[in-house]
Amino acid sequence: MNQKLSFFLGPGGLTAALFFGVKSLTGAEVFRFAAKPLQLGAVSALPTDWRYVQLRTSADLAALGPGFRAQLGRQSGAGPERLFQRGASLHALLCGEAVVAQLNIESSPVCEVDDPKLALQLAEGDGFLGFLYTYPEFSRRRAAQQLIAATEQSLRERGLKRLVTHVRATNVPSIAAFKNQDFHFNAMVFSKTSGALLGALGMRRLGLQALPARQGVH
Repeated sequence: MNQKLSFFLGPGGLTAALFFGVKSLTGAEVFRFAAKPLQLGAVSALPTDWRYVQLRTSADLAALGPGFRAQLGRQSGAGPERLFQRGASLHALLCGEAVVAQLNIESSPVCEVDDPKLALQLAEGDGFLGFLYTYPEFSRRRAAQQLIAATEQSLRERGLKRLVTHVRATNVPSIAAFKNQDFHFNAMVFSKTSGALLGALGMRRLGLQALPARQGVH
């Protein structure tokens, strides 16, 4: 009980409690959407035993060695091969033979979002960040923030202008990590617990449109 109380009294805890209440009363999940412009800036150096990789093809993944395919596949949603087929990229920090943290970037005009189930229509120059995951043994080392920063630099080099993401409204640590990277949360999407889209609020302000998955996923 004390652990739950400290969570709700901590930064963002009261907001999370509100969305927990919404879910309990209505059965609806709430996801917060955020965006930030990709601007030139200095990127802090990674720990000496970490390295950043950007994977866009099956050949890129194969070049890392057989051990990484399973590690990266477990936390990439659709799986690396399907991601590459639809033009997405996979970004990761590696330490020796282990994955430190990873995320996906979708940049198609309409990209697939798995949770909630929707087709997200992006603005020109957008990239959508999904499936950000830090492996437990590397927690509390700012791995997520450092991976996001390294990914932003590679996306700027590819010509993208803005990064968009979404987080479950009750996921306080992830929201804090994105805010620390200057993401601004000002839109929400509502879904059933099954993932089916119910509605959206504020998406036009971000230049985005949330469509039911059957209408736009490719």
